[in-house]
Amino acid sequence: MKFKKEFTLGQSQENFESIIGTSLVIKGDIVISKGIRIDGKLFGNVVQEENQNATVAISESAEIVGDIHAQHVIVSGKLTGNIFAIERVELLSNSYVEGNIQYGSIGIAVGAKIHGNLNEYQPGGESPVKLISHKKA
Repeated sequence: MKFKKEFTLGQSQENFESIIGTSLVIKGDIVISKGIRIDGKLFGNVVQEENQNATVAISESAEIVGDIHAQHVIVSGKLTGNIFAIERVELLSNSYVEGNIQYGSIGIAVGAKIHGNLNEYQPGGESPVKLISHKKA
């Protein structure tokens, strides 16, 4: 039996407007409108701005304690919190998630660890993603 490989985890092409480096520790919530890559530590939530299409990438060196609300979430590090993604969640082989995951579609690599529930988001239903309305001055 032959299977067609449609998508390789961790191979998506993303542009990251912001990067939190390995030496940074942030305590507090982050509101994003574009892509962000987190290599350091974050004690707080990541929330996508309303009417935006943001990606959150959690690298292998990252440690996050808080929830992630975004269009697309890629995890390779450690997350203690919930993921709410309208579109896609990618859990790479080194990922460790302690929390629930609500997703539009999901890819899980061999070796990924999840301690929580997986729930598929139903299009047309109430969005699982908490969005922040931000008016620029």
